[in-house]
Amino acid sequence: MFGKKIYYGWYIVAASLLIIILDGLLLYSFGVFLPYINDEFGLTRTEGSALFSYRALIAAPGFIIAGRLIDKYDPRFVIFGGGALAALGMILSGFAENTWQLILFYSVFVGLGDTVLYITCVAVVSRWFTKKRALAIGIITTGVPLSGLLTNPLTATLVNKLGLNSAFIALGAIMFIALLAAFVMRGYPKDIGLKPYGEEDLDDENTSANGTNSNGKNQDWTALEAISTPYYWIMYVMFALAFITFLIIVTQFYNFEIDLNISALAAAGPPAAIGLGSIIGRTVLTSLLSEVLEYRKVLFVCLLAQGSSIILLLTFDQIWAFYLFGLLFGFFYSACIPIFPTVLAKFFGLKAMGTIYGIFGTSYSIAAISAPILAGYVFDLTGSYYYPFLFAIICAYIAAFGTFFLKKPTKKPVQIDSSV
Repeated sequence: MFGKKIYYGWYIVAASLLIIILDGLLLYSFGVFLPYINDEFGLTRTEGSALFSYRALIAAPGFIIAGRLIDKYDPRFVIFGGGALAALGMILSGFAENTWQLILFYSVFVGLGDTVLYITCVAVVSRWFTKKRALAIGIITTGVPLSGLLTNPLTATLVNKLGLNSAFIALGAIMFIALLAAFVMRGYPKDIGLKPYGEEDLDDENTSANGTNSNGKNQDWTALEAISTPYYWIMYVMFALAFITFLIIVTQFYNFEIDLNISALAAAGPPAAIGLGSIIGRTVLTSLLSEVLEYRKVLFVCLLAQGSSIILLLTFDQIWAFYLFGLLFGFFYSACIPIFPTVLAKFFGLKAMGTIYGIFGTSYSIAAISAPILAGYVFDLTGSYYYPFLFAIICAYIAAFGTFFLKKPTKKPVQIDSSV
């Protein structure tokens, strides 16, 4: 793959992996923090879960802005600037003395800063690879489950050994150090005199990475053209539903176990198993099956199985079942994340990928705004996670059904006035 000299794009992949691990740290640590935040600040499940929803509400317009920044500015400074704001928010959360300060630091600062970490890496890596793009995106998005594998036990240990405030500060400090990886990034291969990986191997009739074929026909879509197609919005809804399922589990699973009187450190194991299962699944499903099977089939099977795995939580209350659930849920969830941006690039090209994916990222925000607070509210009403978990199953099934309506859109040719 690498030959005598390692292609610089693989350094971009390595840096992106580390940066996306930080994005996963912000995601997964919340589920562990939640019961301790509730106890420290005297919050209900709804109020505590709302911190994540506020963060997502702030992030929703931030994703669109981040997408524009990616297309216009050096990704090194976009990533480091946003990541530093998120890290600062984590550190300042450790000094919060009341709820409004926690909302400002943990929801607003972290929410704004987090928007650039994931989508910037996906957009940039997409530009660096013509061939092996699915593999490269699959590798970097493994950072989220890898982070889940590491973050859950790390956060639980920090909180139990140092306390909630010191745990916030420690994770923020870790983020600042890891953000130095941002300076490896480069926006385009041409910035250092290279071509996208595999472009030189393409036949003349294939689309090149700059969006033209041998006939000079433009294959790239503008953001406006992309969002004008129904297939974009089908994927948008599918992505939102899939993440509602995922976020209900990720934000509430640890609390669900604590309610069953499982010890804090033992309860961190099954959520970490989601990360382990996802790493295994991403290797098998993305790197192998998605190269062989049609993407709709992979998405359908994975979404259906992901939802079905939650039945374990509704049926058993033993720790072995929670570990099994974590492995299965993570394994099948893993295909969704890299496949969606890969399909977007296949459908709409790369020229406006940052903006297209930035708008698409607001579907995650919708899920993140609604899922945690809904789950917390229903728990406060019923005293049980049965109905939130049942709702998560239904959302996954509906998302799976959406795959039957997906197909590659056809770009309308530009009309040229022959009288001119």
